[in-house]
Amino acid sequence: MNFKISQRKAFLTEQKNKGQRITIGFTGIADLRSFIALEYIEGMMKAAADYDINFINMGAAIKYSLFEDINFVNHYMKNFWFMKKPFLDGLITWASSLREFVDSEKILKTFNSLKPLPMIDIGHLDIPGVTALRIDSDSSVQMIMEHLVKVHGYSKFAFIGADVSEPHRKRLSAYKNELKKYGLKEIENSVYMANSMSVISLSNTVTRFLQDHDIRKKEIEAIVTTTDIIAAEVINQLEKNGFNVPKDIAVTGFNNWYDGITAKTPVTTVNLEYFKRGYMAVELLIDKIMNPNSPCKIVRVKTSLVIRQSCGCFEKSVQNAGKKIDLTEDETEISEQQLRQKLIFKLLEIFKTEKEVDVENLVNSFFNDVYLNPEKSCMLEWFQNHLQKYSHIASSNAAYLQNLVTGFRNIFIPVLKNENLETILRIEGIFHQMRTLITIFTKYETLAERENPYRLNNISKNAVDLSDAMDLDEIIELLKMQLNEMNISKAFLALNESNSSNINDTKIRLIYPEPKEELKQKLQFKIHEPYQFPKSLFMDTRYSLMLEVLHHSDKYFGYIFLEMKFLNIAYYDVIRLLLSNALYSVRIKKADKKNDFLLETSEINRLLKKQNPTESKRNRITIKNLTDYLQKNISEKTNLDKIAEHFMVSRSYLSKKTKELTGCSVQELHEKMKIEQAKKMLLSDNFSIFDVTVALGFANQNYFSNVFKKNTGLSPGNWLKRK
Repeated sequence: MNFKISQRKAFLTEQKNKGQRITIGFTGIADLRSFIALEYIEGMMKAAADYDINFINMGAAIKYSLFEDINFVNHYMKNFWFMKKPFLDGLITWASSLREFVDSEKILKTFNSLKPLPMIDIGHLDIPGVTALRIDSDSSVQMIMEHLVKVHGYSKFAFIGADVSEPHRKRLSAYKNELKKYGLKEIENSVYMANSMSVISLSNTVTRFLQDHDIRKKEIEAIVTTTDIIAAEVINQLEKNGFNVPKDIAVTGFNNWYDGITAKTPVTTVNLEYFKRGYMAVELLIDKIMNPNSPCKIVRVKTSLVIRQSCGCFEKSVQNAGKKIDLTEDETEISEQQLRQKLIFKLLEIFKTEKEVDVENLVNSFFNDVYLNPEKSCMLEWFQNHLQKYSHIASSNAAYLQNLVTGFRNIFIPVLKNENLETILRIEGIFHQMRTLITIFTKYETLAERENPYRLNNISKNAVDLSDAMDLDEIIELLKMQLNEMNISKAFLALNESNSSNINDTKIRLIYPEPKEELKQKLQFKIHEPYQFPKSLFMDTRYSLMLEVLHHSDKYFGYIFLEMKFLNIAYYDVIRLLLSNALYSVRIKKADKKNDFLLETSEINRLLKKQNPTESKRNRITIKNLTDYLQKNISEKTNLDKIAEHFMVSRSYLSKKTKELTGCSVQELHEKMKIEQAKKMLLSDNFSIFDVTVALGFANQNYFSNVFKKNTGLSPGNWLKRK
């Protein structure tokens, strides 16, 4: 085993033996219409699984959800409250992903505040003192230019990018260096940098390019672009103007994004190895946790060239489909046993994860099909069993499996060169059946995936039940049903006791599935700061979790950790949305119930300092209409000017008359009424202290507590304990 891997494994095993399994987090904002973040996260989750450490995704998604509001970034920033020890041992950051929403100075300040927590960054924004993973732009452009110059012989180039970020400018610099290396002249007006990535800006840039150069006369043979988004739009605009890619001109991209795959001509591009970078980030973070004082560095990650059709080639799988492997060059000397061994050896190069005995069974199946001609193909049956090892056959797996069939067809067919045509066609037919079987399995998966929107619709339908929930217990029971329906087998829910502008002072309200008896005692465990969340709740097994902060507008209810089984972040967002709305609904219902606790006339009379006062019915201010008004406006601050205006008297007369009738000032009487109603609300166990504070119009909880103590001699909490 690699020495470094051995060191990491030994360190992590030692930590586990101490009951301190390492926990790492990831933070960043991603546009999930591209697969960059998903590849990063998948790489991190795979590395965490391989190294047997815990992983918590504290990132967030943008531009994919109908549910986000304009305060998205403010909500996201609450996640940073978790990014401290002891909750995390280290953090992978994607700082540059925030630049669309937050200025660089604030980003750096935010991440610097997390030190000394070990961090590894995977973006292109330098955080002082933090090791960073960067792509090697120079070698990436070198690969593109080498392919275009040496394989295709192109010598007349143009460059189209966008002057929007440092990576684009670095790629332009590397491109110019490559021209010099090959002794190629930079053609006049051949570099175009759009001022944005918008379709209009890119379209105008291509129009300028076409005005400057005659493609039909081959003034330019190939266009190098800085990203697949630009490459796809360049191809689109060229075709609108009657030019074919790659027949009339070649185009290359960068990043290996979805845009390049779906372009009218699939784009030859550079794979930035997001999965590999996510995996490497975890390894580097483990190293940093092991050696916190090790110097920070920039690690350049080698990329790879992805050949597609836009440069003038065909994909490698297409090229390889026509190749044959001759294993029988000296067939007069080779025995059947030797031939079988050669076949097994070659097949093991293709089936890297298959056991030798299984590959041997495939070879036996081949010979049975050739010489015994069974009614049902032995090879097809073997391949069917092989397919069943895949729980899902999505398009990516389908491409791999099709290449697999091509591979062992190229191994088996040369063996048949001395067989009759009927036998060769029969075996070819079996390979065709294998390909059809892959297509059928893929179709089944596609049909299954169609159920996902309906599954989400079913969950959304259940939102009606959640929104009708009358209390927290009912919400939690419905949440359990939702988790079961979404096939999420672990969840940890912590809630504020009341609506708040933060997520401090929460209590654990749900551990799903039902915990052991000793853990149940922690259900009411109070957590003063998010980073103090008790990791002991997670420690029974390794976990990958998704953090979702629960909020509605500027009110925060707490947070939930969900088992992260799917890379489809929308699943977790739906749970957050439904749960947040349900909690908000229950809190609103609680607030509305304050009128159920209005004071009776007899209770108000007990508050008056002056008993049995004489009063005239003709007077505008009587005890009844004064207390009725104050009770009707129990949620408002005491405003003498407003009350005087209501009774059409002066402020001084209002004060004098109230004192005369009740023995109290207006302020004192209103406070006493508020405190009496507060007592009834607190005793009902339906309202927290914060709820009462808000419902009765006190400026803040401290002020309410002071007024309560002034009237009762005790703080609200101590008064409740007495009662």
